[in-house]
Amino acid sequence: MAERMQPTIYSARRTMLARALTLAVAPLGAGMAGAAVPLQPIEVIVFAGANAMPSYVAQDKGFFAREGLAVNITATPNSGFQISSLVAGKFHIASTAIDNLIAYQEGQGTAKLDREPDMVAFMGISSAELSLFALPEIRTIADLKGRDLALDSLSTGYAFVLRYMLEKGGLGPADFRFVAVGNSRARLQSLRDGKFAAALITEPFTGVARQEGFTLLGEGVSALGGYQANVRIVNRAWARDNPKAMVGYIRALRSAIDWIYDPANRDEAARILAGRVKVSEAAALGSVDAMTRGPSALQRSGEMDMQGLRNVIMLRERYGVPQKKMGPPSKYYDSTWYEQARARP
Repeated sequence: MAERMQPTIYSARRTMLARALTLAVAPLGAGMAGAAVPLQPIEVIVFAGANAMPSYVAQDKGFFAREGLAVNITATPNSGFQISSLVAGKFHIASTAIDNLIAYQEGQGTAKLDREPDMVAFMGISSAELSLFALPEIRTIADLKGRDLALDSLSTGYAFVLRYMLEKGGLGPADFRFVAVGNSRARLQSLRDGKFAAALITEPFTGVARQEGFTLLGEGVSALGGYQANVRIVNRAWARDNPKAMVGYIRALRSAIDWIYDPANRDEAARILAGRVKVSEAAALGSVDAMTRGPSALQRSGEMDMQGLRNVIMLRERYGVPQKKMGPPSKYYDSTWYEQARARP
């Protein structure tokens, strides 16, 4: 199913997905010859881009179907919509920054929730792949003093990474202003329109920003030294009620990550990404290369970077409002389903 770039009516999509249950996987044994095994529908919401690539591949290459899942992928306009929709039960799984989960679990999120959140991360995907791009005439972080900077959200996601980068560059909190714009596509467009001096951009839009002549001022990974960025999260109640789906989903993404790392699939992977997020294949090819090498590459087998998670918690304790002591990593990450998926042959 094609990924939607804007949220639409959920009931209609779910009706279509339910009808797709006539699809079947191979019979389980000779005694079930001809019997169809229905696929379990799963609604997943992602930020369109490189971090969603394992989901795109798992869908296109049949890894989800092999695990008995019919996965529908929706692109979110921003983190507030994503988290509030997940908590409300409109989606089952989200691909997001783990800092978003921590923010809302600790009462520091910006979007209104219709109930008390009880979310948990269950799989790591990538470290911080965050590039600070500025207008061509801006050459250093010092040049951003007194300027407006574009973010997804003011208090979640990667806002704290950017604050840390700016502080290391000599700017204090009174020297700049953050403005919530939305996802990477929207932030890049805000640079094109000249509305903001700089913006955090993620793959594959970083390649586009380079091609269009914007100035790269720094990378989140090099500034921080390690940061668990993208993860998969879920409502705990749904995960407890659907252990088979959880394990199957993780297995499918692990297979997708292995497929992306295979050099023989490089060109096809670029075509998949380009088609999903509507960028050139040249830009997508650069993103695929970034996904398989360097400090911000996809984490092999989807393991969580525990030190990177501790850095996320450190930044939230430092910059979060209201300021408070956060919990240990185990408060936000449960490896139960991951370990089951890894142990299953």
